[in-house]
Amino acid sequence: MNKKILTASIAAVLLLSGCGKTGSAQQSPTPAAPEASPAALETPAPAVTAPQRQDGERFETTIILEGMEEKVQYEHIRNEALGFEMDYDYESFNRVRDADRERFISVYDSMEDPVDYLEVYASTDDAETAAAAIREALSQDYEARRDSVELERAGTCIRIHGDEVKGGGYMPEKLQMVYVIPAPDGCRIAVEHYAIEDAEGFGRRFSYLMQSFAVLPR
Repeated sequence: MNKKILTASIAAVLLLSGCGKTGSAQQSPTPAAPEASPAALETPAPAVTAPQRQDGERFETTIILEGMEEKVQYEHIRNEALGFEMDYDYESFNRVRDADRERFISVYDSMEDPVDYLEVYASTDDAETAAAAIREALSQDYEARRDSVELERAGTCIRIHGDEVKGGGYMPEKLQMVYVIPAPDGCRIAVEHYAIEDAEGFGRRFSYLMQSFAVLPR
C-alpha cells in the first residue's frame, strides 16, 4: 500500500472514530515494553522553550543534530479549534492549516505531495481507542510497535512506530511515528512522516517540535 493510501486509511479510521473538524481552513496543516529503535528516531533532550509564549511569538533556540549544535528560529503557535499549542521551526517548515488538521511541511517538499512533514489531528476518542485504531491501520504495511514516551509539556503519551516493513525485517523507504496524546475531551494525534534517508535530520527536528507540544481546551 502506498503512502497516500495508508495516510488516507488512518485518516478515515480517525474520522469514523470521532475526529474533530472544528475551525476554518487557512494556509499559513497498558503500554507494551519498548523495543529497540533506530538511533535516528530516539527522542532528544527538549529544546529550551520559555513558558507562556504568545501566539505568533518568534524566538531563537538551539537544538542538537548529528552531535552538533544548531541555532533555529521558532514560532509559537496556538490552535484552539484543534486544542494544541507548540513551537515550530518556521525556516524549515511551511505551516498549512485545514479545518481538521495542521501540517508542517518541509520547505524542500512539494506542498501537494509532501514527504517530510508533521500533521496534527484532534479526536474525541480516548487515547487507548484511537491508538488501537491507528496501530491496526499501520499494521497493514508496518510491524507497528507501541511504547510510551514522556513529552516535556504534554506528559506521558502513546507512541506507535512505523519503521519496519511488515514481515520484512527491514526499514521501509517512508517511515511514520505517531503520538497519541491524552486530552480531557479525547486525544490529540501527531504523525511524523519522513523518508528513510531523512530520518536523522527530520526525525530529530520533529522530536524537538513534539517536546514543545501542549494540549489546550478546544
